[in-house]
Amino acid sequence: MNIRSKLFITNGAVVVILIVSLIFVMESYARKSILVMLKENAAHSLSQLAENVDNMLKSYEEISDYVYMDDVLQLRLQKKFETYAEAHNDYFEFVRPQVFAIQSSKEMLDINFYTDNPTFHVGNIRPLTDMNGIAEASACPPDGSNRDSMRRWSVLPESGGQGQLRLTQRLNHLTAGSCLFMQIDLNAGKLHNLIMKESEKNRFLIVMPDGVPVLDSMTGGRMPVEADRDWYYSELPETPGVHIVKHDNKEYLLTVQQLDSRSSIRGIRVASLIPLNELEARSKTLLTTSIIFCFLTLIVFMIVNFFVSGRITRRLRQLSARMRQTDMDRLQPIERVKGSDEVSSLSHVFNGMVVRMQRLIREVYESELVAKELQLKTKEAELYALQTQINPHYLYNTLNAIRGNLLEKGDRANAEIVSLLAKSFRQVLGKSGRMVSLEEEINVVETYLKIQAFRYSDRLSYRIEVPESFRELQIPKLSLQTLIENAIVHGLERNEAATLVTVSAERADEHTLRLSVADNGPGMTPERLAEVRQRLEDASQPSGQQHIGLLNVHQRLQSFGPKYGVLLESESGGGASAHLHIPYSTSSYRKEGSA
Repeated sequence: MNIRSKLFITNGAVVVILIVSLIFVMESYARKSILVMLKENAAHSLSQLAENVDNMLKSYEEISDYVYMDDVLQLRLQKKFETYAEAHNDYFEFVRPQVFAIQSSKEMLDINFYTDNPTFHVGNIRPLTDMNGIAEASACPPDGSNRDSMRRWSVLPESGGQGQLRLTQRLNHLTAGSCLFMQIDLNAGKLHNLIMKESEKNRFLIVMPDGVPVLDSMTGGRMPVEADRDWYYSELPETPGVHIVKHDNKEYLLTVQQLDSRSSIRGIRVASLIPLNELEARSKTLLTTSIIFCFLTLIVFMIVNFFVSGRITRRLRQLSARMRQTDMDRLQPIERVKGSDEVSSLSHVFNGMVVRMQRLIREVYESELVAKELQLKTKEAELYALQTQINPHYLYNTLNAIRGNLLEKGDRANAEIVSLLAKSFRQVLGKSGRMVSLEEEINVVETYLKIQAFRYSDRLSYRIEVPESFRELQIPKLSLQTLIENAIVHGLERNEAATLVTVSAERADEHTLRLSVADNGPGMTPERLAEVRQRLEDASQPSGQQHIGLLNVHQRLQSFGPKYGVLLESESGGGASAHLHIPYSTSSYRKEGSA
């Protein structure tokens, strides 16, 4: 791919990314703007509905105010009668015409009076015990202590779902402690007529303070019953405001407003529910328009970019063609490209590079003779290495010959020592590589300990307590052997009593295996222990010929990670123990073994 194509593709990719980002930002901004607009419209529609509901309820409360201030009517309702006939005549002569006038002034289903006057229960005047929704004991205690005026709205569901709104008004203006109430019933469906025509596509809900729904615009003016109650009834929040709720992976705009202009309607909530699919439709329309516009812009850019990139890269293509004419067979300076920009400077630099390469080629030919000489020395070193590989076999054969001679003379003890020594040399020198299995390392250690047991007789005993499950793991070669040698030199040789050397293995954590070599020798003083630990941690300190083996093992284990290495523990007169912390990971062994 030439530079013109790369420049064209790069510029195109940048523009595409910018256009896609711009579309994303525009769509996000448009969605937020549309959502804000929907919230404002929903709040306005709901506020208008709340005002209409408030005014409607207020118009009926004005009727109750009129009756509340009618002391003549209240005095007549509390009048005691000797006979039912007197009460009947008084009702039809005075009370019934006034009740008819009230019903005629406003559309209502019924109007009833409730009194504790047992002599005046005629027509719309009923016993106080028949009044629904008000507890007689709390409203009118016998001692007349409750003198509060009471006005309250409630809902009475009926069969068929045609509910009633009921306004209850206590008539105690004439006598503050009187038990006289009026109830006005009206059709709850009247609230459905308050919904504005332009908002019919929204879903409205009116809920009384006790949580009973009185209107759901989706029920067609019918009071919602239990079967009508959809999911959003339970999602309706107590606090007013605009909320976004989710149901069945769909989003809805839920707006809630509470009526609080008067104590009688305080707690009534009006809510609207708008599916946000309208928002999705509008944002998709805007997104489609933006994509079309950006696609046309991209086409225009591609055409302009094609011609502009050709003019910019023409001189670069000239330089490239001239440089391709130069190879090792024709290593000569090229014709310089005219101009004073970077392309011209590049041709000048190329010519300087060609001159330097000509000089370097001459120097390379001269250095080839030196390289040939080095190759001869390398061959000699390889021959020497092959010769050293033969020496261990010579040593094994010699030791086996000595062992055979001793067995012929009946000296089985010394023959066994020579056999162990030959086995030890074969184990140490016979296998190449930096890593061996733990089983092989234990065999080397066991052979070494058997030789030392012959040497020290009853002064040395040992135990090897390594589970079989660990013996296939790979460890650095002769790492455990080095710890055993230190235990013999520093634990056994300095201890006149019998010495026990213990080899054990356990999991230190999920990724670490701990190999331990412990003895019951004289141990080390705290100062000496601190000195040895410091030498292991700081390899730059001179240590002479002491602890070279431990330092070598520690540095080899440190190559796996900082948490691996040799850890020494000792108490003066209480023995010593050395721990190898090695990785419990096969991949680390392969990496170390192939290094």
